[in-house]
Amino acid sequence: MPELTFAAVSAEPATAEALALFCEKLGQATGMAFRGQVLESYAELRAGALSGALDLIWAPPLIAIDLEDAAAAESAVVVHRSTRAGYHGALFVRADSRFAKVEALSQARAAWVSKDSASGYFVPRWHLRSMGLRLEDCFASETILGSHEAVTRAVLEGSADVGATHVGLDAVTGKLAAASWLSMGYPASSVRVLLLLGPIPGDVIAIGHHVEGTVRRRVVAALVTMSEEATRRSLFEASQFDPVPDGHLELLRRLSRFRETRA
Repeated sequence: MPELTFAAVSAEPATAEALALFCEKLGQATGMAFRGQVLESYAELRAGALSGALDLIWAPPLIAIDLEDAAAAESAVVVHRSTRAGYHGALFVRADSRFAKVEALSQARAAWVSKDSASGYFVPRWHLRSMGLRLEDCFASETILGSHEAVTRAVLEGSADVGATHVGLDAVTGKLAAASWLSMGYPASSVRVLLLLGPIPGDVIAIGHHVEGTVRRRVVAALVTMSEEATRRSLFEASQFDPVPDGHLELLRRLSRFRETRA
């Protein structure tokens, strides 16, 4: 059986090693060979999946929708973080920012992750519009930086006024439990969250339509029964994988039809 390519997008150097370990464990569970491939952008991920060059794709929800709509890949399992199959987004500023609330945003320098990022672009922009705010009034400039870490760094180091990223909430208290600034070593007190968004449907692992059905079933079975928590958490802090539930992507699918929110 040929080696299968498992692709993900990350700007963090540690991801390549984590993905290689994940592929090794997945190979042990399935009796198949997997090769991890870390890509630099969602555009590269989409292009590879559409061409059939990628077999397994760790996909954020908007990419998963595009691949499903193009009949290039099928979402196989949904990724849980902190026991949840969704996550939240946050529009945030530095703690000492002149912007104390989201309605006060005016001529700010915005930093976004990617136009394909739900939490880092699509959902916060859509939500601001739904509040009746004009993006051209809110932002003097908008810059795409390519990763959640780069956005966080830009805001906290002062080259951007406001940014958007994904965050995790404690399942019991509902309080902020995970955020890019925390994982990067910044104290919680360094950030002011202007707007909390979500829950947003979680990432999925999609499998290319060219992959045989028997292989697909073995991969899904191995993922949903994977038990080594340390191995899972080493790759994007995943805690478990479940078959994609009905309607998991429907809200974002409906919103994505309004193409101006992704412009």
